[in-house]
Amino acid sequence: MNNTSEFILGLDGGGTKTLARLINLTTEMQWQVSAGASSLSNDYSQALASVTDACRQLFAQASCQPEQVSTVFGLAGAGDKQLIAKLERDLPFDFADLQIVSDAKTSLYGANAGQPVAVVALGTGSVGMRMDHNGAEKMIGGWGFCIGDEGGGAKLGYLAVQKLLLEMDTNGVAKSVLSLYVASQIGYSRQSILQWLAMAKPADYAKLAPHIFTLKDSCVLALEVLTAHANMIEKLIKRTCGSSELPLVLMGGLAEPSHVLLSTTYRNLIMPSKGNSLDGACLLAKQLCSPAATN
Repeated sequence: MNNTSEFILGLDGGGTKTLARLINLTTEMQWQVSAGASSLSNDYSQALASVTDACRQLFAQASCQPEQVSTVFGLAGAGDKQLIAKLERDLPFDFADLQIVSDAKTSLYGANAGQPVAVVALGTGSVGMRMDHNGAEKMIGGWGFCIGDEGGGAKLGYLAVQKLLLEMDTNGVAKSVLSLYVASQIGYSRQSILQWLAMAKPADYAKLAPHIFTLKDSCVLALEVLTAHANMIEKLIKRTCGSSELPLVLMGGLAEPSHVLLSTTYRNLIMPSKGNSLDGACLLAKQLCSPAATN
């Protein structure tokens, strides 16, 4: 605990981008910056570079030193304690306080201003988390792109790529509107597609996701993919809520376009978010400075 910090810094990092906010606790002045991807599990070196870049930008803008700042990072992949420990060693800063938590936790605290809630976050990946009325927290999913992340942008892109590969196997070429779009992004020939697949990271699959939503009414295959995407989200919602009757919030870059795809039953469960993952990181950082806070 540090009760002498002059600033708090909240940071939200995922497979596509990083957002960070610095707040002067006395004047309430704020500075906010963005940087590249910072998923610890997808690309640790990139994550370290992005987090470092964002912090340096903020310190320069506010003319402050890390020693004055209580900090919370909410990062994809921060469920791995070994990666957290490595990041703590590699960061070139000596913060007044530092906590590194999953972006699921910062989303949880941002969604309902720190009050009990169930959250499903849909970004490059996906994760669910809930906090009950006793303050107990539970994470659901968030296992990563290789085996999980259903409902996230990377898995949606993955499903679309599968449709292209099936058409290539069946017809030798892409024919559907969806597959022609995917091919325009990753290649039309077997050789170029294989090269893309060998190098592709979750963020590369996720880049395909935004356009897929626009094809819903013009391509049967796109609608099939989006229906499967919605089904995955509903299953994640069900697991996240469990037997609780907590308010439910859908968060992240894919929350809005995915919301309309859900069945009426699930749409009716969802309430508007009071804040985002970055707000949650700042709330947790402020708690570090509170006399009631504990490390």
